Amino acid sequence: MALTNSQHADQKRPSSRVFLKDLTPSLHLKYVFDTFPLSREKLAQLIGVSPRTLNRWTKSGAGPERREHIRRLSKLHEILELGIKVYTAQGLRTFFKTPLPEFDHQTAFDILSIGRFDDVLGALAADYEGLGS
Repeated sequence: MALTNSQHADQKRPSSRVFLKDLTPSLHLKYVFDTFPLSREKLAQLIGVSPRTLNRWTKSGAGPERREHIRRLSKLHEILELGIKVYTAQGLRTFFKTPLPEFDHQTAFDILSIGRFDDVLGALAADYEGLGS
């Protein structure tokens, strides 16, 4: 008997662990919406949609269908998870609003707004690696 993809997945990893890549767009949206220290308008801007679309997704329990919106949402989720490990909630808010030399004296939000998600992720990763020293 051939195993389905979900049966293969159950055999490969413990079922209690949730992997970021396994989350649906609506679960990414819920996590980012509940965690991100910015307004709905700014969050919608980062995802690349209107605030009205973000509200519709939130109310319906749906999520984005376009590949680019899903990618941005996944990156934001990843940034938030790492940011929470590095900073407190208040510290993460400060990180997003403070001009930093590694961003040419722009804020992390400014960098995210122009689509440079990996730059923000890299800055957080560098801070995370420096925690032990």
